[in-house]
Amino acid sequence: MPVCASIFKRGCIALSAVLWFATNAQALDFELPLVDGGRFQRLSDLSPRTTLVNFWRADCPPCIAELPLLVDAAQRLGFRLVTVALQTPGETRAHWPHVPGEPGSHVALLGPGDPRGLLRRFGNASGAIPYSAMLRPDGSLCAKRMGEIEQGWITDNLAKCGA
Repeated sequence: MPVCASIFKRGCIALSAVLWFATNAQALDFELPLVDGGRFQRLSDLSPRTTLVNFWRADCPPCIAELPLLVDAAQRLGFRLVTVALQTPGETRAHWPHVPGEPGSHVALLGPGDPRGLLRRFGNASGAIPYSAMLRPDGSLCAKRMGEIEQGWITDNLAKCGA
């Protein structure tokens, strides 16, 4: 007899959804160094909250153009912003004084030396940037966007992702 037979089907589907969310959130977890140095931050160690993870580079004009909007929107709308710089630490730190917002206004991380695997896990097989992924408070992927973000995308997806 199949595991999800007749009267147990709804319960099995619900359990499958819970397991998918748990597995999805675990697959998206990572640990990277903070831009300001000194320590590492694991995504899953942050308090449960709707989070926008943004992958960027200093030599990417759309990446730089959207950073002020992301920082401002996170402060105004109450979601967590995590930025992942996909360049050398020196390039990131040289650009860092130009990133808007107060120190600590968002979690700023240095990306891995080869970001392709991390980007793929977040749904970006091509590796193009800027790229953003919105996560529910449980850490599961809710929405993703390749290209520069507009305010409307943020507000629409905050509602969809439970913020």
